[in-house]
Amino acid sequence: MKIDDVKVKINPFTWVFILLLVLAGLYIELIDIILTVAIHEVSHYLVAKKLNINMIQIEIFPFGGAAVFDSEIFIRPDLEIIIALAGPLSNAVFIMILIIVSQIIGTQLDYLIRINVLMCAFNLLPGVPLDGGRALKSVLSNFIGLTRANNVAVKISYVLSLLLMYGSILMFVNGNKNYVLITMAAFLIISARNEGRLSQYFNLRDLIYKKEELFKRGIMNVRTIAVLENQKLIKIINCFLPLKYHIIVVLDKNLKEKKRLTETELFDFAIENGLYLPIGEILSKVK
Repeated sequence: MKIDDVKVKINPFTWVFILLLVLAGLYIELIDIILTVAIHEVSHYLVAKKLNINMIQIEIFPFGGAAVFDSEIFIRPDLEIIIALAGPLSNAVFIMILIIVSQIIGTQLDYLIRINVLMCAFNLLPGVPLDGGRALKSVLSNFIGLTRANNVAVKISYVLSLLLMYGSILMFVNGNKNYVLITMAAFLIISARNEGRLSQYFNLRDLIYKKEELFKRGIMNVRTIAVLENQKLIKIINCFLPLKYHIIVVLDKNLKEKKRLTETELFDFAIENGLYLPIGEILSKVK
């Protein structure tokens, strides 16, 4: 299904969640949840559009969605932070509106308010693919690179999922069958596992789009790093930071300079020969 050129996918978790609510006869609650998720995701879309970032695809989960954007967001962590936080912020604003409206009309909107509080709070947790995790990953990537930043967010996701699972078990023991916490925990575990599998490709993807960005801008800040000749290409690439063009200074065991390479030269060789060769082995092959 496509909406305004955005491919919309419904995750199987979402269908199961909807089915459970329908079987329980919670039709009003289901409508409230759909409205809350819609506000959250439309906010991501509108902010991305305002920043001239195209949303290509969105996969809808019970507690939000995972969006795929065009290439620019991959090398602009600042933009990803803004887009990620737009969703929880929209829920926070909606909560304030609901409180004011409920006071004016004299009708309690407690469930809708609680759902928005839950949506806002859950998505601000620092685990991927939640908005808080995306924001954390983007901040950390400026210091430790995309791959390592994503690995940190993935590990946090596993910790959060275990805490949620522990909380749901305690509630079951006390007679409170909270299926929401279990669903959240399962969602985080599966999503974190998928994100972890992709981590090693993040910096390679960044290098591809960064090259396009450099041609488009014509100028980019340079970052120089020194490496010993026995270091593998994958380890060096994982040290690269977004929106910085890297010059690699290769040193011998006596810390004397042997050669300087650009990240483009390194990347081109890695694509043809693999990521696990020591950089010293490629010096004679790079002009």
